[in-house]
Amino acid sequence: MSIKLGEYRLRGPVTDTDELFDSSGVYVVLDARDYNRVLDVGMSNSVKSRIENHDRRVQWHQYTSYFAYAVYWCSESSQMLNIEAYLRRELIPLCGER
Repeated sequence: MSIKLGEYRLRGPVTDTDELFDSSGVYVVLDARDYNRVLDVGMSNSVKSRIENHDRRVQWHQYTSYFAYAVYWCSESSQMLNIEAYLRRELIPLCGER
């Protein structure tokens, strides 16, 4: 399954982090009841672990208790930075830097 967010097609959304990998990529945290509601966008070399231990998880809970995750898997740092910046600008997440 995939979801198009901005000009990128991401893997997911999935609601269980067991469906994710500890690989490099850019992730989007969504409200599982409304995929148009973007909670956060980030990047990590270990996406699964980062999401499971995210420092803004408490902040996400201010908006919903039902999370879904979509990931653009890539390993090049400059590519991850560019995609993360683009998705933050396009999706305007409720949490994190704006």
